[in-house]
Amino acid sequence: MYRRYSLDEVRRKIVDVLQNAGTGLSGIELADRTGINRMTITKYLDIMHSLGLIKKKKVGSVNVWFLESGVADIEFPINYTQVQQRLIDNALAGDEEQARRLLTSVLNFDIDQVRMLTDVILPAANTVEELYSRGRLGKTDRTRLSTLIGEFIDLVKFNARPAESKMNAHVLCVAGSANRVQQAKSAAVAFQILGWDCRYIGDVEQDIDPFFDIDFQRYISRTWGNKHGMMLVCVFSSSESSLRFLTSTAKSMKGRLKGELRLAVMAPAELQTVAEEHADFFAKDLQSLIAWSERQYATVA
Repeated sequence: MYRRYSLDEVRRKIVDVLQNAGTGLSGIELADRTGINRMTITKYLDIMHSLGLIKKKKVGSVNVWFLESGVADIEFPINYTQVQQRLIDNALAGDEEQARRLLTSVLNFDIDQVRMLTDVILPAANTVEELYSRGRLGKTDRTRLSTLIGEFIDLVKFNARPAESKMNAHVLCVAGSANRVQQAKSAAVAFQILGWDCRYIGDVEQDIDPFFDIDFQRYISRTWGNKHGMMLVCVFSSSESSLRFLTSTAKSMKGRLKGELRLAVMAPAELQTVAEEHADFFAKDLQSLIAWSERQYATVA
């Protein structure tokens, strides 16, 4: 009887063997060196090839397999700080394809997907802003890198393996300023991974006018009108005016929904007092926001 392997177990075995095979290996050689039968390893080689983890070269009638660039030196267990540094180094050097390949490769292993957001992508975004503030990046480079980081967040989203859906756990993530879009989008993906029913609205700063409160309230009512449980609105903003507007508008919905409405804010430290006037929680970072939200859900579920 053949042993049954998990995809992650086979991937690691193949990566380990190919790391030390500069000239590549055939499927038969890989089967011998990994101890996995030929039929099984052929199936997983095709899967890993489709995921962009390995490449093949035809030598006569034999497929010879190699690791894709960027996969060979991934360490296990994953060192998230190292991945973050390599990701930003590739991005700053203009090697965007290498950065995408690195991220895709890591995402296809059994990792903490939320930590890819909190420990890899958001720190990379912070590095870009820090370099810009120091004058080491121009506006064009900043825009290019910010757009690329948005693509990285999408890569996590589309490669995510969400946990089992939480019953009656609902969240809206909305940005009140353009420089908080990546935080809001990352939070939405993190909640999705953790099994929440999540909607990401995007940046609404330019939409705010005297009538937007009515529009926003109607959206919340339409989205959650017939639902129960935890209703969480997360506002991300560096603008005091939009922060006040969105928090006060969302807060006015308390008692008008079937579920329990909670309001959380992520904003710069100088806006903490303003945020706490209306919000139930002021989050300094995504980790604290997630931890608080999970505790709140536990009290409502």
